[in-house]
Amino acid sequence: MADYESGKTEEPVFLTPSGRIELWSGSLAAAGFDPVPLFYETPEPPDGFVRLIYGRAPMHSFARTQNNRYLSYLMPENSAWISPATASRWGVAGGQRVVLENQDGARTGPIELRVTERVRDDVLYMVNGFGHDSPALRLADGRGGADSDLITRYETDPLMGGTGMRVNFVRVAA
Repeated sequence: MADYESGKTEEPVFLTPSGRIELWSGSLAAAGFDPVPLFYETPEPPDGFVRLIYGRAPMHSFARTQNNRYLSYLMPENSAWISPATASRWGVAGGQRVVLENQDGARTGPIELRVTERVRDDVLYMVNGFGHDSPALRLADGRGGADSDLITRYETDPLMGGTGMRVNFVRVAA
């Protein structure tokens, strides 16, 4: 670290056994883990499916704001984004309302397709937090599709316990 006014520098401190950056970890090796991080290939989508990816919209926080009158006005429901190549393969068109199905047979409610060049051919993107099934949510009930309904599988990192949910695949239900 540098103190620019005095010109003095301070060496960084690393909380490792050697006190340095460790690319090979003896602590991980001793615990029975790979001492160097390894790359593991993620599974490819089955034939006819694409990988489900999801994200946020700037006006909504998770699934808590879809019933807010002002925020619902800005984005009343989500859509399923697919590439033109995927739309062609599936025989669907932008603006069409479809039901999505994952690799385990779980389904969403009807959701509008958005065909766009902004996603890859092997993915379907949707904004998280929609697809509520609660009449008490007057503005949000039955609006859009629920990505959470399609997330039936996950992978857990053995070292830190984080979960990866981008291991689910979807298609338009028959």
